[in-house]
Amino acid sequence: MTIIIENNKNIRTIILNRPEKLNSVNLKMATELNQAVNNAANDKSVQCLVITGNGRAFSSGGDVNEMGEHLPKAGDLFYDLTEQIHSIFSTILRMEKPVINSLNGVVAGGSLGFALAGDYRIASESAKILSAHFKRGFVPAGGATYILPRLIGLGKTQALFFGGKTLNAVEMLEWGLVHEVVSDEELKQRTMEMAKEIAAGPKTALAETKKLLLESERLSLDEELKKEREKNKDSGNTGDAVEGIKAFLEKREPKFE
Repeated sequence: MTIIIENNKNIRTIILNRPEKLNSVNLKMATELNQAVNNAANDKSVQCLVITGNGRAFSSGGDVNEMGEHLPKAGDLFYDLTEQIHSIFSTILRMEKPVINSLNGVVAGGSLGFALAGDYRIASESAKILSAHFKRGFVPAGGATYILPRLIGLGKTQALFFGGKTLNAVEMLEWGLVHEVVSDEELKQRTMEMAKEIAAGPKTALAETKKLLLESERLSLDEELKKEREKNKDSGNTGDAVEGIKAFLEKREPKFE
């Protein structure tokens, strides 16, 4: 298997598992990862999804060796590959469950999109990020042209793509690509701490917040405020809201279902 799936109560972890290839994404891995992400999205027992890599890299991007086997029509392979990767990317963005990207090393090429699509991103000190698409003669893909301008703006995205800039973990944090940087040794523990905290949160409020944030780019101010008001009413009428308010009044931590 090109991926490993681990379950810890209501937390599911998907581990990219081609460490000898720096977790480069071939068509087999992309297909298996797509299925695993969709399964997590539809599994009611999963309250938080973690995606990480095995070994020294999160993912070095598309498998160039596999592309070489399809020359001179590598684009045909890439077309099939990006179909899977785009599905992974869009499912992460649209699924109701919060997703944590635990970036344990290099993030490059075709993995950029789904590596940055999570709701919370934690990087190890050894992590670095680069595009590398132009060095292989390809247009940036995998959702990178969508997510990067939204996270860091057009100018910095251009620096990554056209300037060929490589960012280390500290720069990733400064640019807003990740929310935390921890030591390599602390990455797994910190990721699980965050996953447990998120998984214990109010399901409806978390899901609706994801939707509001995703839609905010296309909605007008008035439309977004209307949606926000409606979703606050919906979440405020749930058992989670009852528990949250009671917990505050009773000076205790809430225990959401």
